[in-house]
Amino acid sequence: MSDAHRLVHEGLDGWLFLTGGANFVTTLYDRHSGHLPDAKLERWHAIIKERVGRCRELGIDYVHVVVPEKLTIYGHKQSSPLVDPDLAPAVRLGERFANTPSSRHWIDLVASMRAIRDDIDLYWKTDTHWTAEGCLLAYEMLCEALSLEPNNDLRARPFREFAAIMDLGGKMNPVIWETIKEYEWVRDAERVYANRVTQILETPEYGGEIHVASHVKFANPTAANEKRLLLFGDSFSSPRSNLLTGLLAETVREVDFIWSANIDWRYVESVRPDILVSEMPERFMALAPNDRFHLRLTEAKQIARAQRSRLKRWWRARRSRGEPA
Repeated sequence: MSDAHRLVHEGLDGWLFLTGGANFVTTLYDRHSGHLPDAKLERWHAIIKERVGRCRELGIDYVHVVVPEKLTIYGHKQSSPLVDPDLAPAVRLGERFANTPSSRHWIDLVASMRAIRDDIDLYWKTDTHWTAEGCLLAYEMLCEALSLEPNNDLRARPFREFAAIMDLGGKMNPVIWETIKEYEWVRDAERVYANRVTQILETPEYGGEIHVASHVKFANPTAANEKRLLLFGDSFSSPRSNLLTGLLAETVREVDFIWSANIDWRYVESVRPDILVSEMPERFMALAPNDRFHLRLTEAKQIARAQRSRLKRWWRARRSRGEPA
């Protein structure tokens, strides 16, 4: 079996699914064993409730968003049985919040996504990430949960279409191309801060080798909602303006985005946002957060890591040219 077939499942109608890799994706759908059994989900349940309580003490509204794995939404496109989508971690964890006081702090994307999955592609067929439509659906549900007035002008924003080799398509032989539609959501907001980690992440020579501790700020003095929002997320939100961070930047007066699954409570207490959002992919849930994240310390470590990597590339380049190091 090729490496690609161990990592990627070729589903029906051109759908590709991540099945292996560091996140052990298919093992997450086993409620008794695997890498995310029911017993381990109890830790997640407790963590989210702890976050809700801590934010309440600070006068902050908290919501938690799990981005479903593509198999969870498009499991009916499996060409052979891999997993039972109804045993997805997001489904099982959502059952624990149903009809409880904490239910409004849990954003259940699964039911809404499944309801429209056959009408519009919510994920790229050859990648693990959501499309603009999938991102918009999550945005609208966030606005509803947080009583925010959504920006109804977003679908009229400029976009570009281009052919690309996405993550899963690039693992196939031959590679599979897909036509991508990417919006530029931001019109009224302005990105007013980007830390050194973000600058490195956005520098082509580094190839996006560091992500965690990327930190950006957007300001939008004309936004309809006079709220300040702090978002801990990842590549589904992005420090750029074409995903969830950009949508929120066009909706509230201030947005902070920090790339982390863990929360830095020091930073939360220093900025005291009106809203705190935690977003993370379902496939990363095998490792429960500890919320001992320290933004500034991690930023320094990431910069040092990038500098070491740059020196190694410089040294190898000189060696390849026969020059003394």
